[in-house]
Amino acid sequence: MQNQIHLRAITPADFERVCAVEAKSTPGLRYVPDVFEMFRADPRGGFFLAELGDEAVACAKFSVLPDATGWLETLRVIPEQQGRGIGKKLYQHYFEIARRENIHTLRMYTGLTNAVSKGLAEHFGFALEETFLGFSKPAVLADETAAFRRVSDPARATALLMPHAPAWNGFAVMNRTFYRWSPALCAHFAQRGFVYEDTATNSVVALGARFSPHKALHLALFAGDEAACLRFAEHATRAAGAPRLHCLFPQSCERVAHTLTAHVFPPDPGPYIVMKYSEE
Repeated sequence: MQNQIHLRAITPADFERVCAVEAKSTPGLRYVPDVFEMFRADPRGGFFLAELGDEAVACAKFSVLPDATGWLETLRVIPEQQGRGIGKKLYQHYFEIARRENIHTLRMYTGLTNAVSKGLAEHFGFALEETFLGFSKPAVLADETAAFRRVSDPARATALLMPHAPAWNGFAVMNRTFYRWSPALCAHFAQRGFVYEDTATNSVVALGARFSPHKALHLALFAGDEAACLRFAEHATRAAGAPRLHCLFPQSCERVAHTLTAHVFPPDPGPYIVMKYSEE
């Protein structure tokens, strides 16, 4: 059966078919309509479709993150075809792309209780790297926020963010994309307009969305006057037209959890895990 699986790059004509694959496989997590063109236009990695005969049965995306590591995402297999080796075929293609791009470190995420997804990653040599908690809340406009200003200079963004990376166990998360903090990521965030500072309170916030900013903004880091940071983040989220503010962070970061709880951020239903493969 696996030999009959045909993988190919996704084309504009595949939009409805790929959306249908996602709707069947992950009905509670659907974002392909928002990222379809972004994923197709990505010059590195790949966005590909799996077919059995004329039937679209799976899709997957390989992304190259700013630190030149690989991110495996949007792996979807329709329920009636699961357990037939399609997921393994997709992983084999992931590794082919990694070799082509000379990438030696790969990551993926899944839910803590998703034994199938975790087991597939382990089959290919991935190991648990970190467990994460998520918090989110509806955003409202604040009566008063500190004087945060956007930081567009990569060097300034790096100087502001990197000293606080250890307090977040080295991770930054947006749209369930789990980055490792690095100068390259700081520069990327600055270029995307995701970094803000308030010199009066010596505070910094990393806030934005890799995609779907109309649905939510994501707090990747905040430090300094934490209450001012959260007021600003909530205000900026609502001002941007997004209804919710999300924050995902390593479970070991107890201070972050305490701060968000104190500011009435409800927790997500369950933890997430990041799995890592590395040849280094």
